[in-house]
Amino acid sequence: MTVRVRIAPSPTGDPHVGTAYIGLLNWCFARRHGGRFILRIEDTDRTRCTEASAQAIYRSLKWLGLSYDEGPDVGGERGPYVQSERVALGIYRRYADQLLAQGDAYRCFCTAGDLDAMRKAQAAAGQPIMYDRRCRQLDPAAAAARAAAGEAHVVRMKSPLEGSFSYPDRLRRQPFTKTWAEIDDQVLLKADGWPTYHLAAVADDHLMGITHVIRAEEWLNSLPKHIWLNQRLGFTAPEYVHVGLLRNADKSKISKRKNPTSLLWYERQGFLPEALLNFLGLLGHSHPEGKEQFGLAEMGAFFDLDRINVAGPVFDLAKLRHLQGLWFRALPPERMIAEIHRAVDIQAGELLPLLRERMTCGGDFMGQAEPFYAQTVAHHPDELVPKGLDRAQARGLLEQLQAELRKYLAADGAQWTAAALEAFLRELLARRGQAAPGATAEQQAQAALWQQKAVYMLLRVGATGRANTPPLFETLERIGALRVIERLGAAAGRLK
Repeated sequence: MTVRVRIAPSPTGDPHVGTAYIGLLNWCFARRHGGRFILRIEDTDRTRCTEASAQAIYRSLKWLGLSYDEGPDVGGERGPYVQSERVALGIYRRYADQLLAQGDAYRCFCTAGDLDAMRKAQAAAGQPIMYDRRCRQLDPAAAAARAAAGEAHVVRMKSPLEGSFSYPDRLRRQPFTKTWAEIDDQVLLKADGWPTYHLAAVADDHLMGITHVIRAEEWLNSLPKHIWLNQRLGFTAPEYVHVGLLRNADKSKISKRKNPTSLLWYERQGFLPEALLNFLGLLGHSHPEGKEQFGLAEMGAFFDLDRINVAGPVFDLAKLRHLQGLWFRALPPERMIAEIHRAVDIQAGELLPLLRERMTCGGDFMGQAEPFYAQTVAHHPDELVPKGLDRAQARGLLEQLQAELRKYLAADGAQWTAAALEAFLRELLARRGQAAPGATAEQQAQAALWQQKAVYMLLRVGATGRANTPPLFETLERIGALRVIERLGAAAGRLK
């Protein structure tokens, strides 16, 4: 058997560091066993997927050195490797029709309003939120006639109603088990004829000859559906292996609120791909000789899937910086200079529109750009206290601003752009700067602190260490969310 593994990211934003982690494990497994590593683009979310994001995935994987043997931009015998192209070939419709004909799936005509009312009723009754299977009892011939007449519908899997599911994942001490009563009748084909992830992934893994699916443990709850679909479609299921999710230091799932998650960020900051892969290779795995520093080829030679620790690997940015330093300082001078130029050139092109009006010669650039490059900035306490406030009041505002920005960043769909930040800050000032009727004197005094001039000045100096900068919101956007939030905390600390 030739080992064939894949990664299948969705192009819905910047390429994620988690994709690089799963990609590294699959690449190493393929190389260790003389197999094939495949890239598939899963772009069935028509509202969020973009071609620009797909191109960023290709570029980031090439920058890292995770070369794939088959994929959208390199070809292969099992293509096409973009799911939207496979939709056009009717692949997923064919398998949905097979399940319908076998009685393993059914047409569901429930509207969005029906489903919303159902969920509200279940929540009010304290019941699990899942489809109540009301269309499962429809006569298949009558349902087919309604569909032929043009009535909107989806296709759902007819999951078992009794018994339980068990699967012995090789990385886990106990088999993964789940009762079928907990498992929804998953939508397989949407009303527009496009597949959901579950049908598309199972069909494509079969057609592309995937032998092992090495993926994050967040997919464990979907495993019963995937095994069931393989069985009902007559496929030989690949071996499914679930590794630990990358975690923040507090063990929460890695998120942009606490760690940079975009591979583009690491490239722009000047990290070496060798260092980033070395770091990812130490998350849940280790060198058999205990070595801290090793390259991609070496990891491909010693990698052992069975030695992965599934306890959520902690993404420690300080550890990454340590490894980056080891790799960077060992570079020959010509490569080091090239890396410096690469990092500076990327940032310079992005910062020039902000800084050009503040420069008189090329030598001014580094001084003007320091707040955007530096890991930390120096805060002068006197500059952190707006006129009319004392140190304690300024510190309190900085701490509250930091907390408000953390909450903002944690919200679904939060954008760290100049326009979004300006809208958020204006709404925040209106909300916090207005005392409620009947407020106490202390509450009124707190509201009085939230004046635009003072708040904007604290944001500017806290984020940059300077009282004079390019436009505030463009500056905050370019510095980035995590550094702004960290610097506000450091500024508050300077006022203690």
